[in-house]
Amino acid sequence: MNLLRTFLGTLLCVSQAACGTYIPSQRDWPQSDSNAVVDMNIALARTIVCELSYAVTVAIRNDREAARDRRSKRIYTGFLDHWGVEVATDLTVSESSTISPSGLWAPVSPASSVFTLGGGINGAAVATNENTYNVFYPLSALYQPSLFRTNDPRRPCRHPTGEKEGSPLVDIDLKLLPLLESRAQLVEIGVAGDPDQLAKIYSVKNVLTQTVSIKQTLSGDITPTWKFTTGSVNPSGAFFSANRARTHQIVFTFGPLAADGRSLTGLAEAFHLNEQLKAGLRIR
Repeated sequence: MNLLRTFLGTLLCVSQAACGTYIPSQRDWPQSDSNAVVDMNIALARTIVCELSYAVTVAIRNDREAARDRRSKRIYTGFLDHWGVEVATDLTVSESSTISPSGLWAPVSPASSVFTLGGGINGAAVATNENTYNVFYPLSALYQPSLFRTNDPRRPCRHPTGEKEGSPLVDIDLKLLPLLESRAQLVEIGVAGDPDQLAKIYSVKNVLTQTVSIKQTLSGDITPTWKFTTGSVNPSGAFFSANRARTHQIVFTFGPLAADGRSLTGLAEAFHLNEQLKAGLRIR
């Protein structure tokens, strides 16, 4: 019995020293060192700029090419020259572990009186690591016609080997092009006004937002069972379970530039803040 107590105590300590009792790395094991985390952040930043440049460039070029066939020769994406985009990212990883040993004691009893005693304890730990940052780009700086071809889905700025560096949002289509083209199409069919044709006091009301998010979860459990003449340990239920959840989230807000050209208008900034709150990002 002393050996059993020692074994259970050791297993409890080892289990609780794992998931949930230390700050987890943003990257999965075995590539969880600080250099690997830096590589992931660089790769994600590269993807964001790449996708933004692709969306802005192709939206403008598609519209200009289509204008050649329009009777009016009118361009509907000219307003993008005076717009910017604010990007907020949230990288969150959490690890948790739960230990729930239980036991059943059934001492030798007379046939007419059967006595059993059951019991258990529960312990849990949760640790979270959250990284956020917010950046701003004028769309004019993202227009790169020498890099992207019209109607070509390939991105020359993506990693040639497709290495994601640990983030599910690296080197994938973030669906920004349809967002920008939809605003120009609304102007073309007359549903919305052209921001370039409106007075400045009205043009500040034009804002586009998009949030993309991917969550990945990995979990597992183990339940060893010991049976003895007068009882058993862990006759049912999970003895030890662990969980790791990772969420990578990006909020994009497009809107008119403020007078200084270094930020979005006040209304667009308010939309950006609201979208972050809706997405559950902690505002810093």
